Amino acid sequence: RLKRRRSHRPTRPAAVLDARMGGGELAARGKALVATLAAELKALDVPPEVPGGTSMAQVSAAAEVVKHGATKIQMLFADGADVPGEAADAMLQDFHGHIVSFLAYATSALGSQGATFDAGVADAARLVSNSCANLVAVATATRAPSPELKPALAEVWAACDALKKLPKNGRAAVSKALMRSAAVVKDVAAELAEIGASGDEELDEKENEPEQPLRHEDDMTFEDGDFDAEELRVARACGAFAQASFEFLKALVSKIVRRTSEDASETEALETALRECRLFQRYVEEVGAGAYPPQALEALAADARAAMERAQAMGMAVGEAGDVQAAAEATAAFEAAHETLASVVEES
Repeated sequence: RLKRRRSHRPTRPAAVLDARMGGGELAARGKALVATLAAELKALDVPPEVPGGTSMAQVSAAAEVVKHGATKIQMLFADGADVPGEAADAMLQDFHGHIVSFLAYATSALGSQGATFDAGVADAARLVSNSCANLVAVATATRAPSPELKPALAEVWAACDALKKLPKNGRAAVSKALMRSAAVVKDVAAELAEIGASGDEELDEKENEPEQPLRHEDDMTFEDGDFDAEELRVARACGAFAQASFEFLKALVSKIVRRTSEDASETEALETALRECRLFQRYVEEVGAGAYPPQALEALAADARAAMERAQAMGMAVGEAGDVQAAAEATAAFEAAHETLASVVEES
């Protein structure tokens, strides 16, 4: 009898062959890690009793480590979840450690820079963690390669990059939010400035044009011809008021943005200014909406008065933050603009 010759080709030990995870087992571990990440996010809901004073540079560096870990996850599972169990376990544990470290840095940055800064950091950190959880879920879901793996990695990268662009301190965070409100008020002023811009001569010319089809009752667009003389006078006064509102915000926001102080008491005053600014923005938007017919003059006057009160409160807060003269000058100019609108409305 001839004996079967032993092959000289190298073979993997049986232990290694058996160490490959089944798709269901790995998916279960992935789901467990996703659940753990969700639970760990609760730390962001409770600011530390004693702020750690961690800088955004440190938080950003931790986010960069998460990016690298996410890339390794994508590379390991690029051909599906049929990978050696030991390698999968080690990679997932390392990735979890990177996320835990990142969240610790992010939490340590909270508590000393004001509510606006804290909210921005916490929201960005949640986005990073949630995108990582999604990456783990996609990577471990099936033995077959997932077409969603690279997009999931891209989401992690985008979340980490967005965090790096956050304001570096409380003053910068408030300044950015104030500029967003100023942009909204500017849009209101620009819209109202178009009312009556055609001029009387152009309106006379349009009287000789063929009659236009009736607009649908739900059409909310307006033309100068939709205003009678008195309504047009009120609308133009509202436009001047909105422009004065923008000038008021521009005067105060520019002072806030240029200052570099990071004093905690100033940050609190600026948070108050921001709260008042958001209310101010809302009332200016109401004045803008009230400029169109049919004009409810009592409501219009009330909204303008509320905007003035919020402007005064905002000016006081900005003054407490160190810009007393600028706040006083801007507030006085806006009060004059309010008086002009109030008198026009009262006469109508």
